[in-house]
Amino acid sequence: MYLKEFIQKENTTPDTVRHYIYLNLLNPGRKGRNYWFTENETDIFEAVKEFQDLGFSLQEIKDIKKLHDESCSTEKQRKQNLKLITDKIAVISAKINKLKMQKKVLAEVEETLQKKSIIETRKK
Repeated sequence: MYLKEFIQKENTTPDTVRHYIYLNLLNPGRKGRNYWFTENETDIFEAVKEFQDLGFSLQEIKDIKKLHDESCSTEKQRKQNLKLITDKIAVISAKINKLKMQKKVLAEVEETLQKKSIIETRKK
């Protein structure tokens, strides 16, 4: 399929697709001067989006794809993927802890403001 069909199918933009091509995440063929996308590019594009939804950066996804292309189904790939996932879990856990702390502080401020509001209402 041509670029226009691909972006419609994947609900994306030409700039996004061109950026992925620039990063070598996608490698469509050519028909004349136009890009030609197969199901392989569709699968890769959807995998990239899934990894992004899990919090991976494009650089991390590029590294995962490179390892996959070079060492598919090897122990090296398994170990590297395990490390990436373990590291991502640690980052997410740190973010969760930070959000919990922010929530706690905001709840304390909210409680203080509610108490002041009650006191101000009683004074009237």
